[in-house]
Amino acid sequence: MFSNKQLQAMIDGKIIGEKFPYDTNDEREIEAHLRRLFHRMNRIPNVVCEAEWNHFGSGYASFVEFFCYQNEDLVVLEEKHGHREIKMNGLIVDISRLAPVAIMGDDERYKTIRIETNEDIGGGYGSLLGGPKLIGVSERLQSLGEQLKRALEEFDYEVLEPEEMNQLLPFKTKIPTLYRESRDYTVADAIFYWED
Repeated sequence: MFSNKQLQAMIDGKIIGEKFPYDTNDEREIEAHLRRLFHRMNRIPNVVCEAEWNHFGSGYASFVEFFCYQNEDLVVLEEKHGHREIKMNGLIVDISRLAPVAIMGDDERYKTIRIETNEDIGGGYGSLLGGPKLIGVSERLQSLGEQLKRALEEFDYEVLEPEEMNQLLPFKTKIPTLYRESRDYTVADAIFYWED
């Protein structure tokens, strides 16, 4: 997949890739491309995608995270005191800002919404990173995963396989990540990291 040199380049924050927009080495072009992909995914019938564009509020994330779910996978758990609690079962899609690749995996998210204003006031969610077996799409979400994968491929992104991503990194390095200790770095950590 990637050579050790390419993995180290991404750890150092360098953009790699021979396809547009990664070949331009222009962060703004890549961001615009990711936004077009996001709008394409939101046009899939019965699918809602949300995006985390702002590096999780601080620091630097080498990826943009989408969370996509089908309308029927949103469940209202409770409504009281002017708040609505909802649960969504869907897929996280992490897309690299440094190379034309992505990973996918299941997630269950919760939100508390102020009914009057429709404002998010709380929630909980997971991550594909930091655990050994988090990357991969369950059988229940396979259809959604295939639709999202087709959209990614239309935009020249390769969806990486869990077996590749979960391999230990074959060289010593320092990755600016909150997700894992250096002795346990995986290939995924070299591509998808967040430093706060």
